[in-house]
Amino acid sequence: MLLSLLLFSISKIAVYIAPLMILFLGFNVSRFLFRDVSYRIAISPAIGMSLLSIVSYILSLSGIGLKPLVYVVLILSAVSFDIGDVYILTNLNQQEKVLLGKLILTVIAVVGVRAIVFKMPTDNVDNYFHATKILYTLRYMTIFPPKVPVFNLFTYPAGYHILVSFVIMVSQDLIPHAMLVVRIWSWVFITLGTYLFGAIWFEKRVGLYSAMLILVTNIYTYYLLVFINPNFIGFYFFLVLLALFYVEINEMYSELVSPLGLWVLMIIIGAGVLFVHPYEFQNWVFVISVYLLLKVLSGEVSIKTAFLRGMIYVVPPILIYAILNPYFWRPELASGVVIEYPWASYVGVVVKHLSVFTGKNPMDTWSKFWLLIKWVTVRNYNYLATFLLFIGGIWALHKRNHVREVVSLGVFVFFVLLLVLNRLTYNIPVPFFGTAAMERIFLWLSPLFPVFISLGLILLIEWLMENFNSNYSRVIVILMLLLLYIVPSVGIAHDLIADEANFYVDHSNLEDFDWLDARFSNVTILNSCYRDSGSWIQFFTSNRVIFSHLNRCRFGQVTPLDAEKMVRIGLRPLNATLAYIDTNYPSLDPLVFYRDYKLLRFNNGNWIFDLRSRDTKNNLEVLSSGLRLCNNVISGNTDVDGQYYVYGFRKKYFWIEYLYLQGLNYAWLEGDRGVIMFVPCESYSRVSLYIVLPGDRYLNVTISINGDIHRVQLSPGVNPLSFNVALIQGSLVTIEIYKNCDCLLLVGPIRLE
Repeated sequence: MLLSLLLFSISKIAVYIAPLMILFLGFNVSRFLFRDVSYRIAISPAIGMSLLSIVSYILSLSGIGLKPLVYVVLILSAVSFDIGDVYILTNLNQQEKVLLGKLILTVIAVVGVRAIVFKMPTDNVDNYFHATKILYTLRYMTIFPPKVPVFNLFTYPAGYHILVSFVIMVSQDLIPHAMLVVRIWSWVFITLGTYLFGAIWFEKRVGLYSAMLILVTNIYTYYLLVFINPNFIGFYFFLVLLALFYVEINEMYSELVSPLGLWVLMIIIGAGVLFVHPYEFQNWVFVISVYLLLKVLSGEVSIKTAFLRGMIYVVPPILIYAILNPYFWRPELASGVVIEYPWASYVGVVVKHLSVFTGKNPMDTWSKFWLLIKWVTVRNYNYLATFLLFIGGIWALHKRNHVREVVSLGVFVFFVLLLVLNRLTYNIPVPFFGTAAMERIFLWLSPLFPVFISLGLILLIEWLMENFNSNYSRVIVILMLLLLYIVPSVGIAHDLIADEANFYVDHSNLEDFDWLDARFSNVTILNSCYRDSGSWIQFFTSNRVIFSHLNRCRFGQVTPLDAEKMVRIGLRPLNATLAYIDTNYPSLDPLVFYRDYKLLRFNNGNWIFDLRSRDTKNNLEVLSSGLRLCNNVISGNTDVDGQYYVYGFRKKYFWIEYLYLQGLNYAWLEGDRGVIMFVPCESYSRVSLYIVLPGDRYLNVTISINGDIHRVQLSPGVNPLSFNVALIQGSLVTIEIYKNCDCLLLVGPIRLE
């Protein structure tokens, strides 16, 4: 109990410690399962999160609510604690200490490189949905709140959201930052899960190598991964459940404290993954079905035995989930729930709509598929890892090492690729498995890639040791490891950094939110909604915004474009008090508001207007202070000079940031009109700039500099342009670029002479 209270007390002041309370509970309970300390540590998050989810659902369904949740966790931790664990941890033998040391260093390496660059997960689709579910869970202190924005937020599995909510209950942290905390911890989980799976299905060496090879597994830097936090934690559960199944089906009782403990915890963790993300449960069911079939074909078990054991593995977790989340199966039970945005709500995440799905995401294309294949293989010059990935399974089969294991996983890989190809071609409905977008289906393979690379690495090292002099083979192995880790490191680092550009709340936005929170309370704010930070205001302040992804960027029949039209004719849209315009993407035009409403603040491209006031006499002064240019170049890099690109440009996006890291500094003009504004500290007589036109067609554009019109025909490729124009020191300069196409222009450095 004292240890539980100590962790609780530390968590109040160190939010990153809060998840340790769940791991502590899981570790205590793991003594009923494994003898091996490394296995116990690896499975602790799965046990702790599963118990947290089940307890939370019981409290919510019973009407008690989540207020006592923290105390329940403290009590469970105290009851499950055994002083004998202290003795075990302090009396490890040398081999166990070395293994744990390597595992801990691996976790630090995998997590450390990400923690350096990770930002709060603030995109406007997936993470916004999850943040809103957490917000309503905490507002009403129940998983089943009486009011929700849209219905599927009510039925969506809440395992991830409960973990984040628990962190907030303990630490009083902000929701987006608590999501960052859990995001960092999820990489601890996946590293531990990879070790556990590799160690049990193959051997401890494979488990440890697999965990280490997460660092150079290309798919783990794929930019979609930053959005799918519950699914990513589901990968960890997938690996843990495969490990538990393998122990049970192969009767590895020497690893166990109690076979009964294995059965009970397998059921609890099976229910836990359903509460986190059902896709990984169904993927687990597929792999164990193949493994059981191979057992039957080899004559080790009968069809009846395999079927009965399979039912025992699968049915109890589904029953637990069905009982504790009945609205997922029967949404009509939630008929009394108030839906705030009925025009945007649909009964989407319920079982009957997931069983057969015929939709197709516009992004499910052959070009996207080949991007995925290249990302997994040749990206970042990661040729050695790709070679090991392919030979790992093939070589293991050739040497007849772990044939059943490799075949089971290989069949799953083949099945996933078939699902992807089906989506790209005939799109035949596949119950449950065929409901995800193509990219997300492909990412189901992510947890297996480092394991196959590890198999290939170990088999290659063994072959070298057998066929070469020991000194030569050691040199070759060292060179191979350097090639494996050093060559792709810069590219992988660039991917990790560029991934974070998909999140919209940066330092400037946080400054704005603090400014708003200090001056306004419970006011309504008009925002752009599309790919910008404005929707997140309500998570950092006491104010509310009008538009979000959840209401489909529409309030009733009014869209942001309609709101802008109201401003043009002199109306205050939707009785909003303020307008917050983050010019990350061409949505609301701040210059429309600038003419008619008081500009309160301009900060690095973010505009705040008072829609109650038409006093614009100080607007120029406020704007000019943020647009002063005291050198003669505006970089095309909007990370550096984004404040000058005031409208029509896209600024925060993976590919933009990735190109910046490659030294290609161009601003992305996606709107029909791009506006660049600045106030020079000196006078100039000439403006030069570069415009890159991708593709192979010519394009006519119009460029206006302070009202001076220039019509230019752009040719494919780089177009250097130069204009004679008088720019007066201290005056506001406006450069506008008009294009009549749904195409991308890249605007390079602008030079003043």
